[in-house]
Amino acid sequence: MRPLLALAIGVCLAVSASCAVSPDANEPSPVAPPPDRGQFQNGGVELFMEKRCGALDCHGQIGRPLRIYGASGLRKTDPDTPRAPRPNTATTPDEQLDNYLSVVNLEPEAIRFSKTTNGAYRDFLLLKKPLGLENNGVRHKGGPVLRETADPGYNCLVSWIAGAVNQKDCEAAQF
Repeated sequence: MRPLLALAIGVCLAVSASCAVSPDANEPSPVAPPPDRGQFQNGGVELFMEKRCGALDCHGQIGRPLRIYGASGLRKTDPDTPRAPRPNTATTPDEQLDNYLSVVNLEPEAIRFSKTTNGAYRDFLLLKKPLGLENNGVRHKGGPVLRETADPGYNCLVSWIAGAVNQKDCEAAQF
């Protein structure tokens, strides 16, 4: 009787799995794509993060979950020549791409959810850590980088996530 029961359960599982509904390819996905890479690189977000977050003693380190490359910080090197001289050039497009990927992959679900809410959802590390505890943020080893939610750097990040980067805030946040 036991083998028959196992067979019956197996058949039931197979039949129920075959009845599952496939997602409609024409229906919009409930998860937004990550924020625009072009705005990140050309709207000032990347440069703001490079200058304010990419120092060698901060996020310009190999072991950081949020790693920022830049002309005055960490540089990408050829793995075959790790001791090559440090380049004295501007941040490369390859480094900018890695910066973008580092940011959007820090908490991909949260940043995408924030994008679906046009930046209204702000309870994730990219926006909480730089504020520090005194501004409803979370502990940041380097202390608060952005003094408050009115800081141009904070507004730069939120505007980029919402889909319309505020270049003036991003430029003001670079210093």
